[in-house]
Amino acid sequence: MDLSRFDIDSPRWDQSTFMGRLKHFFNITDCRTVLLSDARLDEAKELRITFLHAPLQVMMVGVFLIFMVPAACSLFPQNCSMAVSKLEPELRNSIVSQYGDKVQYVYFNKGL
Repeated sequence: MDLSRFDIDSPRWDQSTFMGRLKHFFNITDCRTVLLSDARLDEAKELRITFLHAPLQVMMVGVFLIFMVPAACSLFPQNCSMAVSKLEPELRNSIVSQYGDKVQYVYFNKGL
């Protein structure tokens, strides 16, 4: 299926003809709702406007943060290296005086 020519703003069928408008109507309408009772449709409306939306969303965000932050930290490396020659002069002099030229790189944690 080639979606390169798909434009969501333009209608898929000619809207100047009856058949084009009818095809558009059946494309955007779920005809199964005709078979449902009024009570069932009212229940569906009530699901949309419950008072539990805010607590549910807060809970979902909390769960995502609890599980996804550690997952992201494990996927992306948290340690980094830097050449001693690129450090600040005081720190570079301290490392060179203590270890000499044996240390080429220092490793550190990026942190969050």
